[in-house]
Amino acid sequence: MVQIPVPATDNGKKRGLNKGKLFLVLFLAGLFFIFLGINLYVIVPVSVGNEAEACARCHAMVPEYATWRESNHAQFQCRDCHKQPGFAHLLKYQTRMVKEFLFYRATDLPQTVVADKIPDEVCKQCHSSNRIVSASSDTIIPHQKHEEKGISCVTCHKGVAHGRIMERGMTRKLTVSEWTPDVAREQMDYKYTTPKMDICLDCHGKRNVETTCSVCHSSMPVPDSHKPASWMTKHGEQARQDFKPCNLCHVYTMKKEVDLLQTTVFGYIRINTFCMNCHTTKKPPSHRQEGFMARHGTEAKNKGTGNCFVCHNLNKEDAQKGGWPNKVNCNDCHWFKAKSRVQE
Repeated sequence: MVQIPVPATDNGKKRGLNKGKLFLVLFLAGLFFIFLGINLYVIVPVSVGNEAEACARCHAMVPEYATWRESNHAQFQCRDCHKQPGFAHLLKYQTRMVKEFLFYRATDLPQTVVADKIPDEVCKQCHSSNRIVSASSDTIIPHQKHEEKGISCVTCHKGVAHGRIMERGMTRKLTVSEWTPDVAREQMDYKYTTPKMDICLDCHGKRNVETTCSVCHSSMPVPDSHKPASWMTKHGEQARQDFKPCNLCHVYTMKKEVDLLQTTVFGYIRINTFCMNCHTTKKPPSHRQEGFMARHGTEAKNKGTGNCFVCHNLNKEDAQKGGWPNKVNCNDCHWFKAKSRVQE
C-alpha cells in the first residue's frame, strides 16, 4: 500500500501562541490592577486623608475644614487625629479613605459626616496624662486620676478641633457657602473649644465628688456677697430678687443657652448644673432637723411654697417633663391641684 504524505499543520504553534498572548494579557491586566490598587489604597488615601485641603473638596467636610483652620490643632493633618497608631489601624484607615473616595464622591453626600470617637491613644501621641495644671487658665485638672476612672480625653476636650459644631447643630443651620473664615472664627470661640464646666459638675455630682470652686480652680475670686457663712442658706433670697447677676459667673455651667428675660429663677436653676448638684442631691439644713416631716407643711405655709419648688415638683409628671432628677414630689403624698411654680 502506498502512503500519501499529509502536510503538517501549525495547530500546535497556534495553541502555543494563544497561550502566550493570554498570559501576556493576564500579566498586563494584573499589573494594571496592582497599579490601580496601589493608587486607590495608598496614593489616594495619602492625598485625600493626609491633606486637610483635600478633605475640604467634599462639601460635607467644609464646616470641619473651616473650623480646623481656626483651631490650635491646625498644624496637624486629619489623619494625625483620625487614625489610631499601629499598622492594623493604618490599613483600616486606608480602607475607609478608599470607601469615602469611591462612594461619597459618587453619591449625594449628607449634610454631616460622623467621625469615629477619637481614642485616648491618639491624644497621647502628643499629650501626657501626667499633666495637672493648665497653662492657659487657673484650672487644676489631675488628668491621670480621670484616666484611671475611665474618663476619655474627648469627654472634656471634644471641642478642641471643631468647636462641637455638629453637636450644636451648626452643620445643619449653615449652608456650605456660609462657612467663611469669619464665621468659622466665631464658631471656634473659647466657650466652644474649651471643656464645658457643666460637664465637670454633672460628672462630679453623679459621683459625689466635691464641686466647690477651689477643687478645680487655684485662684477663683469669690464675690463679697458669697463670703459670709450664711450665704449658702440665704443666697436663694437674693436670687429670687434678681438672679441675672448669678449668670455672670455661672453661665459656664448652663446646660443650654437661655434668655434671662424670658425665664424665672426656678427655670434658671433647672438648666444650670451648678445649681442642680445641690438642689437635687443635698438636703438643706432645715430638712435634716428632727421633726421636719411633721412641721414641713407649716413651714411651707409660713415661708411660701416657692422655697419648696426650688427643689421639688408638684407631680411626678412635671419632673419627668422637665428632666428634673429630684424624685420627691408633693403629690407623692398629697393631692394638690395647683400648678407647680416652676411652670410659670
